[in-house]
Amino acid sequence: MKYRTAEDLRDLLLEDHESVVNQIPQEKLDVYIYLQQLYQDTYVPDDHLFQFVFRYFFRLDNPSLTKEFEDQYFKVMEEQRGEERPNIVQITKRLYEVKNHKGNPTMQFPLAAAMLHTINPEFPTYDGDIVKAFDFSSTYHLSGFDKKMKRYMEQYQHTFRTYNELLDEESMQPLFEHFDERFPGYDLPKVKKLDLIVAQFGNKIS
Repeated sequence: MKYRTAEDLRDLLLEDHESVVNQIPQEKLDVYIYLQQLYQDTYVPDDHLFQFVFRYFFRLDNPSLTKEFEDQYFKVMEEQRGEERPNIVQITKRLYEVKNHKGNPTMQFPLAAAMLHTINPEFPTYDGDIVKAFDFSSTYHLSGFDKKMKRYMEQYQHTFRTYNELLDEESMQPLFEHFDERFPGYDLPKVKKLDLIVAQFGNKIS
C-alpha cells in the first residue's frame, strides 16, 4: 500500500502551515486537556461526566453501539491504566466481541486508538481526518477480524513511524513555533501538537 510518507506530509504541511494551524479549533485543545486532567484523578467506569465529555470528543455516540459496549469500553480503559505498552489488538478484540444493536460484532479500531491516546499521547489518534491525511485505504471490504486488524495495524504503525520522523525534522520547527504563537500557554506534548496539525490537514481535504 502506498500511503503518504513523512516527506510527503512535511512538504504539504509546510506549504501552508499557518493556515492549517490557524484552523485548529481551540475547543479541541481545551477539551483534550480537560479529559487528560480528569483521567488522572478519576475512576473511569463511575465518572459519568468524564464519559459524557469523552463520548462527545471522540465520537463514541454511535447509534449502532449499545450501552453494554460503552460500559465495556470504559471498564477496559480503566484496566489499561498504568500499562506501559497497552495491546491495541487485544483491546480492539475485546470491544469487537460486544455485539451492536443488530446482534453483530463491530470493528471499533478508531475508538481503541482514542483510548490509548487518552492514556498516553505517544499513541496517535486514528479517525477520519487522519485517514484522509495519510490517504489510507478503507478496511470496509475486508472480511473478518484478522484481515481488518492486519490492515489497521499496518496503517497505525505507519502513522507512529511517520510522526517520529516528523518530530525529528528540523524543517518542521516553524510549524511548531506557529502553533505555540497561536495557542500560548497550552502545555501540550510536541507529539500531540503534531497529531492536531495532521488531523486538521486531513480535515481540509475534501
